[in-house]
This record gives sequence, C-alpha cells and structure tokens, in this order.
Amino acid sequence: MSRTSSVGCRWIVRFFVIFYCALISEGHVALVFPPARKYDLDFLDSSRTKAPCGMPKGNVKTSLLSGSKFNVSWHLGYPHKGGFKIQLLDELERPVLDLTPRIQGAEFISNDATAQTYQVQLPTNFTCANCTLRLIRQALEWGAQYKFWSCADVDIKIRKEFRESCSGHGRYLLGKCKCDRLYYGSVCQFRDECLENSDCGAQGVCVDVQATTAPRRQCYCQLGWFGPGCNKRSPVKSTEIDFELYTEKKLSDTFMLYWRILKDHRELEAVLVVNGTSYAALGWRPRGLTKSCKNFPQIGPVGQAEPAGKSLLRESARVASSEAEPKSVPEPASEPASEPEPEPASEPEPTTTEKQKKSTFSRRSAAVPASPIYHDVDKVETSGAAKERQTKVRDHQMWGKEVASTTIS
Repeated sequence: MSRTSSVGCRWIVRFFVIFYCALISEGHVALVFPPARKYDLDFLDSSRTKAPCGMPKGNVKTSLLSGSKFNVSWHLGYPHKGGFKIQLLDELERPVLDLTPRIQGAEFISNDATAQTYQVQLPTNFTCANCTLRLIRQALEWGAQYKFWSCADVDIKIRKEFRESCSGHGRYLLGKCKCDRLYYGSVCQFRDECLENSDCGAQGVCVDVQATTAPRRQCYCQLGWFGPGCNKRSPVKSTEIDFELYTEKKLSDTFMLYWRILKDHRELEAVLVVNGTSYAALGWRPRGLTKSCKNFPQIGPVGQAEPAGKSLLRESARVASSEAEPKSVPEPASEPASEPEPEPASEPEPTTTEKQKKSTFSRRSAAVPASPIYHDVDKVETSGAAKERQTKVRDHQMWGKEVASTTIS
C-alpha cells in the first residue's frame, strides 16, 4: 500500500467530512485568548479576505481591565517565515494602539517563529468600547505583503465597571478564578478534553500529549469510534482500503483523491494519496467561485444562506450522479500573489481642544520589554459565548485525530 518515492514519502490519509459539523480549518493562526471572532477560521489572509480582519464582528466579546497585563495566545499550525504583531483597533476598526513594540525599527517580532503567546500591557486609564484586538502574522515565503490575521472583539473597562467572569467556566472567589472541571488557566480560558480515562468512555483512553497549547490531555479512541468521549461509531472498521469502492480524482501528479458518499451516515469519505514531505489539505468552494473572490468566508444575515451541511450533501450527490466531471483548472504551485485590501487609516490626531478627551485613542506603540515574560492573565472577563467555540475546536480535533487512519513510510 505504501512505498518510498524520489519525491519524498507516499502517505495515505483517510478521513470523513461530516455534513452537520461547522467547517473549521486548521493550518495557520487563530486567536485562542482573547477568543477569536466567530467563526474562528485560521486561514484568513490578506490575499483572499478583506482587511482588517477577514471576518465581521460577532457575538463573542472579551472584557479586559484597563492597565492590566495579560497573555495573548493563539493557535499556530505552521511556523511561517517572519514575525507577528498585536494591535488594538477602535470601534471603526482603525488602529489606535500597538501592543507589541518596534525593536530596532522592525514592525514585527520575529525572534521566535514558533511563538504562540505574548504578554501585553494595557495603558493605565485606557478605555475602549466595541474595540478589536488584532493579531497579524507574516508568511514571508509567500511575499513581503502576505499576512494572516485573526481578530477578537474586546471592551477595555476601568476597574469600577469591570467584573471578572472567569471566561464563563468558573467562579471568582477571594481574588482568583476557581475553574470548572476540565478548564484551567488564571481565568479558565483553556480546556482539556479529559483528565482521566473515564472521560473517554469505554472505547478510549486519556493521553497527555504534552502540547504547547490546549488541549494538553486528549482522548484517543479505538478503531471504529470517534467524537467527544469516543461515543460515536465510525464506519471505519479496518485500516485496509479497497480503492475499487471509491471515485478517483487526480488533482496533480503527486496528489490523488478517492471519495465516496456514505448515505447511511450522511458523510463523505475521502482518501488522500500524496507523494510529498509537507502537509496536504482538501477544501471546498462553489464551482462558479474564482480565486479572485474576496468574500471568504461568505457570511450573511441568518436565514438567507442555506446550512452548510445541507448544501454540501446535495452538491456531493449531484456530482456523484453526473456523467462527467468538468475539466479542472490546475492549482498554483504556491500561494497566489498577495493583493491585499488597504489597511484602515489610523484615527487622525485630535485638535488641541480635543486632545485631552481623545488622548487614549492616539496611535502609540508598546514599550520594549526588558525580557520575554509569559504569565497567565490576571484580570480578564470573557463572555459565555466562547464556550461554543471551544466545543467546536474540541470536536474538530477529535474528528481529525480519531477518525483518521494514516499509513506513512
């Protein structure tokens, strides 16, 4: 089934697309704390999405205490070349405050390509309602102007208006958060999948994977089971693959796709056969959508768009019954050239008479820290809506990890 190739290794990945699940990508950057806007996709970039965030404001908002220090943390799927910077945007999404310093004139911090956390400090008496914390991550191998971004909606409040909610996953007692089971962090902002084997049901075990980001403890399921607590049956009963049961699609000389629809399970099963030494990914887009489209992801008022699962199922069934596939257009060998949207302009400097009223919104840069410090956040309040996001991330990781069976040589 597997062999060594001059191109690299030939590896086979088998996975499922579950139609009623949200489509969550994994591969680049997405804020973990403060939690990213819904939907927390991590392939929002300057080439395909609109500045400044690639995602409209949502219903997940975090309250921060004016003058406090806290760790901004994010998911990093791949250590691209270049650095990162963190900034605050005002209600109109204009930059008002740089939370990372300029070091020797450099706009981005690039001393650690694997960085996934950075401690910032808010200015004393700085307040900001309906603002945005934005993480920008370079990918210099794809161009000097190519960037990924992720945004979190925040309110910055003075102490008398601030209330600690422990991210909706704990109680604030005697000056600290007491977290609910499975949650941890100084404000209960992180969640493990399990603490002991019983959390993974009769078909799984709890494994400490010693990850640098949450979840650190994860459920590993026996073959034929997947999902939270390994409580869902999988059609996969064997690691052997009969390719005669699948429709074959050649995506390139080194990338073959085999797929079939499992009607009883309302799932699309796909097998990727790849000659290479890097990662491989499979995405979706409507047939009429060109690469120049900037409306990714397509988000509109509730009720106007058809649910993703229903539309995917109908489209897959239509493709399966069609007589012939249209001629495909070859994908580029690398990421498309960046055509970034213009960045929002900084708020203009106030006049002399207004300077005292608006001094907190003057564009400024963070001071250079004496040395990197990574501590948990002290005073942060996160709305309960973040719980839904954490559950989706967990389900996605379980799906990708437990359902997949991989052969590598």
